[in-house]
Amino acid sequence: MIMSSIGFLYFFLPVFTAVYLPVPKKHKAKILILFELVFLGWSSPLALIPLFVSMLIAYLLGMLIDNLRFKKSAQRVVLAIALLSELSMIGAAVLSAMGKAGSSTLSKAFPPVGVFVYTLSAMSYCLDIYKGECRCDHRFSLVAAFVGFFPVLTAGPLMRYKDVAIQFEAPVMSTDKMNRGISLYLKGLAEKCIISFSMYDMWRQLMRLDIESVSAITAWLGLICAGMYVYFEFASLTHMARGVSLMLGIELPENFDYPYKTVSVTEFVKKFNVSVTAWFTDYIYTPISRLGGKVYLIPAVIITGAAMSLWYGADLSKLMFGIYIGLLCLLDIFVFGRVLKKLPYAVAMVINMMLILLGMVFFVSGDRDYAVSFVLAVFGKNGTLIDNLTLYFFENYAVIILIAIIITTGLADLIYTKLANAKRSFIPFLRPLWQLMLLVLSTAFLSGTVQSSPAFFAL
Repeated sequence: MIMSSIGFLYFFLPVFTAVYLPVPKKHKAKILILFELVFLGWSSPLALIPLFVSMLIAYLLGMLIDNLRFKKSAQRVVLAIALLSELSMIGAAVLSAMGKAGSSTLSKAFPPVGVFVYTLSAMSYCLDIYKGECRCDHRFSLVAAFVGFFPVLTAGPLMRYKDVAIQFEAPVMSTDKMNRGISLYLKGLAEKCIISFSMYDMWRQLMRLDIESVSAITAWLGLICAGMYVYFEFASLTHMARGVSLMLGIELPENFDYPYKTVSVTEFVKKFNVSVTAWFTDYIYTPISRLGGKVYLIPAVIITGAAMSLWYGADLSKLMFGIYIGLLCLLDIFVFGRVLKKLPYAVAMVINMMLILLGMVFFVSGDRDYAVSFVLAVFGKNGTLIDNLTLYFFENYAVIILIAIIITTGLADLIYTKLANAKRSFIPFLRPLWQLMLLVLSTAFLSGTVQSSPAFFAL
């Protein structure tokens, strides 16, 4: 099941909230677990086996790691067992996604949705106990509810148990949280159904063309489209996840902090999918870089970029994108950083966005040869600056691209904040009408062809 579906919107969510809301706080975690199983098992009941195994590993081995805190050698052995067990499930899911031998059997036991999220959540729980940043929880219901928290299973944001344990133990429900949660969920749903799908539709049309005949301006439009598609595909899912979580009394942090407004690649990485970047930074980049000196900085960045690419999908194109971003980060640290800081903010931002968007073609296309040809077309290799296709795409997608740019640069939120804070603000009166309009539009798209838009990430 996905959160941008008719079944989730009109069946799962209403039934779940109707059951969850009246239950006493001490039993809410148990209700969460029940509906986590329904959410993930909707597509394949076999998917519940690795989820339950991951929950047990986190709970039992996490407790053992905590009990062995004064016996470091034994504690490291148990931690290694926990991490290898979780990584083996990720490995099986990656092999399944890559279509290796036996993948049909693997795909039934390890379907795409959720594997990466709940395994990384379980790993972070054990790692934080090992590092002494939190103690184990003896209540299985709380640990299991955290590991398999269904709103984040699709694409995060990733949580740390030390940050959300109190909220899972005693979620604070309020009318304000419910209202903000509904607004945030509908915002994400509209971003997914309207903007993300429109960007995907334009990209799909471009992919059908002979790339050798595409003009430079058309290629640039496609480049912008690819970047907006990537952003809204992930931002929409995390907005929906945060919205549903708020309805449940659990507040999760922002996961996207206007990454396209940044003036350096390292800043972009920090602000794009914040929780995922923080996870890989804390558990992969930092341990490697701490080995000593700048010698370890380069492998730390490249390995982290390559590992993060798996979050978005188990294919070579996304791996190339991860390595490309890693190399850009290194160039940013040693070369670009000083140069871009001397340029006007707007110029530096455009240059930074161009560098990132060129890599997005590999991320979106999944075809290395096509991506290389597309990048060459961007720089005028085909010898044509503008053509009829440019006018066609501009006429059909200019408005939605403009809306996407306004949202990603923060202008939409700035306008909304100013209107909401005005002395005679009409926003409170229009909010219900706005929510209804988003619901109707999203439902219309969901009832059409929007669900043919494939998920970006395989895991």
